[in-house]
Amino acid sequence: MTKSLMAAIISACDASMTKRGGLRRRGAVYWWTSEIADLRRSCLRARRLAQRAHGRPNEDACRASCASARRLLHAAIKTSKRLCLK
Repeated sequence: MTKSLMAAIISACDASMTKRGGLRRRGAVYWWTSEIADLRRSCLRARRLAQRAHGRPNEDACRASCASARRLLHAAIKTSKRLCLK
């Protein structure tokens, strides 16, 4: 009895709800380089360290390091885009 009831519920759910597919990844961008990947990695690390340092004595140094890493990343992306469009 319970097996047939569960089978009926499962078949009704399968019929009424669609199965969710996998997430589609974005395509690669034309300006991405391994140098930018390294800079992004270091920027994310600096941001995590700055978030962890909140309220600690080294907070200002970590925030400055994060800002510097972000500027380097943005500059590298701008340069790469400029070179690719020429």
